[in-house]
Amino acid sequence: MFEDRYKPYLWLIKFIGVLVPRRLRADWRQEWEAELRSREMLLAEWDRLDWKTKLDLLRRSLGAFWDALLLQPRRLEDEMFQDLRFGLRMLLKTPGFTLAAALSLALGIGANTAIFSLIDAVLLRSLPVREPEKLVLFGKGEGVGETDDFPDRSWDLFSYPFYREMRRRNEVFSDVAATLSMSWTVHGVVNSNWASGEMLRINVQPISGSYFSTLGVHAGLGRVITDADDQVAGAHPVAVVSHAWWESRLGADPAAVGKTVTIDKVAYTIIGVAPKEFFGATVGQAPDMWIPLAMETQLPPGHWKGRENPEWQSLHLIARLKDGVSAEQANAAVNLLFKQSLQERAGAQVSTERLQDIQHAYIELTPAGRGISYLRGEFSLSLQILMAVVGVVLLIACANVANLLLARAAARQKEFAVRMALGAGRTRLIRQLLTESVLLAGLGAAAGIFLAWRLSRMLVLMASTGSEPLPLDVTPNARILGFTLLASMLSALVFGTAPALRAARIEPNSSLKSGKGAAQSTSRSRFGKALVVAQVALSLLLLVGAGLFVRTLINLQNLPSGFNQQNVMLFYVDTTTTDYKGAQLTALLREVEEKVKATPGVQAASFSAYFFNQGAWTSSMFTRDQNLPEGQGRDVSNKVVGQDYFATMGIQLLQGRVFGPQDTDKSQQVAVISEAMARQFFPNGSPLGRRFGRGGPENSEQFEIIGVVKDAKDKSLTEEWRPIAYYPYSQSGEPQSNFVVRYSGAPEAVVPQVRQAIRQVNRNLPIDGVVSLSEHISRSLARQRLVARLAAFFGLLALLLACVGLYGVLSYAVARRTNEIGIRMALGARHRDALWLVLREALALVCAGVVIGLLASLAATRTASTLLFGLNPNDPPTIAAATLLLLAVAALAGYLPARRAARVDPMVALRSE
Repeated sequence: MFEDRYKPYLWLIKFIGVLVPRRLRADWRQEWEAELRSREMLLAEWDRLDWKTKLDLLRRSLGAFWDALLLQPRRLEDEMFQDLRFGLRMLLKTPGFTLAAALSLALGIGANTAIFSLIDAVLLRSLPVREPEKLVLFGKGEGVGETDDFPDRSWDLFSYPFYREMRRRNEVFSDVAATLSMSWTVHGVVNSNWASGEMLRINVQPISGSYFSTLGVHAGLGRVITDADDQVAGAHPVAVVSHAWWESRLGADPAAVGKTVTIDKVAYTIIGVAPKEFFGATVGQAPDMWIPLAMETQLPPGHWKGRENPEWQSLHLIARLKDGVSAEQANAAVNLLFKQSLQERAGAQVSTERLQDIQHAYIELTPAGRGISYLRGEFSLSLQILMAVVGVVLLIACANVANLLLARAAARQKEFAVRMALGAGRTRLIRQLLTESVLLAGLGAAAGIFLAWRLSRMLVLMASTGSEPLPLDVTPNARILGFTLLASMLSALVFGTAPALRAARIEPNSSLKSGKGAAQSTSRSRFGKALVVAQVALSLLLLVGAGLFVRTLINLQNLPSGFNQQNVMLFYVDTTTTDYKGAQLTALLREVEEKVKATPGVQAASFSAYFFNQGAWTSSMFTRDQNLPEGQGRDVSNKVVGQDYFATMGIQLLQGRVFGPQDTDKSQQVAVISEAMARQFFPNGSPLGRRFGRGGPENSEQFEIIGVVKDAKDKSLTEEWRPIAYYPYSQSGEPQSNFVVRYSGAPEAVVPQVRQAIRQVNRNLPIDGVVSLSEHISRSLARQRLVARLAAFFGLLALLLACVGLYGVLSYAVARRTNEIGIRMALGARHRDALWLVLREALALVCAGVVIGLLASLAATRTASTLLFGLNPNDPPTIAAATLLLLAVAALAGYLPARRAARVDPMVALRSE
């Protein structure tokens, strides 16, 4: 026992000793403990020591402790590199195993990374702006286009006067910005000494002067649009171009600022270039050019003339919250101003209907930090389901690799036993095997990133509804790479932990004495079989889901569109570039139609303004007899077309006549209506000769009905037949953008001739793209096509992986039981008995997996019911087909090892034993 006055010093030195990690080698720790005992002896004589000796004793104690702290990481680092080197040697020693495992993981990790990259671009990524979390959107951003309806519900579109009022009167936002709810596609010429002067397709986005300042975006070159540029209508033709357009069209010229771009005879001066990462505020749209809202009236066709009209609602509003202001406070303040604005708009004499509308109208402020996106609402559920699908594929891949590692560990039992006999601990053995698993996961992740990079671009193409891919950046970034790393490490733990723990349980004595390791083979086989059952169950779940999505796509494609889709091509022609108006434009359109009709192989041709799946122009319809059947509205879809439109599209005439040369701008305005419109508005008699109007009861005599045609779809294939009114472009004088051609023969021969014929009429008519009518209609099913194709691909991939796992387990079992099978056959068993012995085991595994998979699919497919069309989530034919496919492929996977077992030679098997 030491005296009390020595104890503080002794405790200090002992505490330092306790901190020395126990992982240090035993001989070093013994030296350390001997050093402590010698110092305890010195402490017993503490009072007799001089102060220099005392300081030296403490210095040496602390120094030894510091050396220990430095020594342990070095030793751990040495052991880690030793494990890595040994793991690499073992993987290179078995290239077949390494390739199979890495490929399985690459498919699973690559699929997950690709889907996550699309999810990140569409759902998760924040706008590249300053403090995006403070941005809010007025409404949900679902409204697109223009409306003059009085607000009576949740509202998305707003007028320019309301935008100015909100900026002037609000106290909760640091600023408010406005942007036209749609981008505008025009054609222009870059005016410079080095440009060719060719007509370029430009995607233009009109914005308010506060747009860039509200978002907190500064120009990468030059300056941005400010309030001073958005004061007087038509007075400031300036533009900010995107970085991508600056590079592709202006050659990344630093002197591009100051150049001009002429659109419809208006020269816009380029004042700045946007930052490289900035694509705008709408996900899935990437404008080439931003111009002030004051210039929207100058854009062709020049009919956006509602800047000062509170009824003209076409803007999305984005605001930035002030510091300390919550979204709830802002929402209350905005709706108060909104209702006051509506009361002023309704006037002093407010009807009861208007009061109810004002009471129901409200603005829901939604977070805008991730941008405005119609893609988010359309693809959100689909992408989440696909993420779950590829997650299941990764689990199946991990189960496959776990089975491979179990078989490999069983073959390495003697190696593990020798290492443990030589002093290796079980922890070190587990760490070694987990290191090998991490190396496999790393190889799979590297290959998976490459696959994801190629697959993600293909996904963007599949999700696109137009002729060009969606402007989504799916290149790997820090978030995507982090996801890949996390998926890889989790995969390593999932497939590596169980084999490592099982290998560490071996007993060196019994393993070194046994030649076959029979004790381990039984337990390994049970665990491997459990993995196979899980793989089969998950594969069946994916196959059932894939079948449902594929059948949904087939059902949608078989829906009647009302068009004859065979041998019809759609040309996108911008007729606004001619600067023709009225009768001059009508004459041009008619000349193009006649010139193309004279082309060999062309049967009919017609222009059209609005086309299927391109949006719609709807208005209220009024007649002298205002009594409509109960519950029916007045909304009608309007289409402006050419004389031969119905013949070109294959829409049958039921009554009356179609448009002809007699229908001019000086004759009575006429219309052809659809069968649905005739049923809804004129149920008691023929509509021919009847008249109707648009815009209000005072215009009820505006158009005379001259014909009735069969119904045709307008917005989508899934919609019900809706009322449609067709008008001749000869009476509207408006530009047309869709040119439809019916032909005979090969399209490769007809399309170039049609292009040439259009250019012969007017060289200033740019053709942006050509697509068949069937392909154009198919693009409206982009979401369903994406889900069906990917679900089918990943379902078949999961089936392949599961059958590979089944084959591996049975092959391993046959190899372990070769002597048993040889003895059975030596005692009189026939070949078919050996065949049935293995097939019976395979069928037991597959049937167990099928039962579990059926139960899982019955529960899981209900979550995807909103994505199905014309199908029940538990559709019996789909489930039966998926089950039969799985059983057939699994039977083949089980038959191959069974056949090898049946061919065992008893003499060879017994001699090897």
